[in-house]
Amino acid sequence: MTVYHYTDRSNLDSIMRCGLKATSRYESFTELRKNVVFCWLSPFDNKIFSDDMVCLAITVDEKNCIVASMDYISFAMMYKYGGSKHGGMNIPVNETASDLFVKLYETTAIPLFQYQDGNLFSPEVLVKGDISPENIRVYIGK
Repeated sequence: MTVYHYTDRSNLDSIMRCGLKATSRYESFTELRKNVVFCWLSPFDNKIFSDDMVCLAITVDEKNCIVASMDYISFAMMYKYGGSKHGGMNIPVNETASDLFVKLYETTAIPLFQYQDGNLFSPEVLVKGDISPENIRVYIGK
């Protein structure tokens, strides 16, 4: 199956040579986000916009992927770290709300092969492990 990943254009040469490395940047929220590459189901699902971004088409094994609602984890981060409300100062707004959104995120996450379009508002694909360069190509469009 093909999923999509956006990256800064300056990373492209390295990614095409070495692949995409899984990250655990947000593992403090949930084990689901540990050792994953974050992707989208469609090249049009990207939520981070920049003129310097390039879309990559990634071939993945569906068995290594989970689909979860980016909205829930985004709200969890906002309540835990304050987000733009506090200028990114990492001031907790409501940690109980953060914990509840993490629980929603975990409860509604499903294996990719079970996902049906429309189940989640902003579905993100969590691909477990690194992705080798031979499974990556630059997405040009249809």
